[in-house]
Amino acid sequence: MIIRTKSAAPRFQAAGTTSYLLVSPWTCGSSHLTTSLVEMEPGGSQRAHRHEPEQIYYFISGTGMMSVEDETWEVTEGDCVLVPANSTHSIRNDSTEVALRYFGAAAPAFSEDQLKVLWPLPSTDQAS
Repeated sequence: MIIRTKSAAPRFQAAGTTSYLLVSPWTCGSSHLTTSLVEMEPGGSQRAHRHEPEQIYYFISGTGMMSVEDETWEVTEGDCVLVPANSTHSIRNDSTEVALRYFGAAAPAFSEDQLKVLWPLPSTDQAS
């Protein structure tokens, strides 16, 4: 068994968003799954991007606007969104007061090369 904590997770910050990399090839040798916890401040966003692994977003608290390809929905606590593989997707927190928190899981796991783009850390040594 491997236990990962938010406080020990590699984190990446950009555009009012902090992503904590919990389970991945970098953090614990997972070959089938990558997970993260994301905290998005009011006005924060995740840029539009796409990748091979399919992904889910499970919203823990707050509200936001999630786009997948040409569709956009309001998302809130308790919602779970499936993003099919290779679909362009993004999210933003339009709130002026409340942070948006969500848990993300991607399968198969992002490769270490993909992780270097998504979590641009100086080296994989810092993620161990």
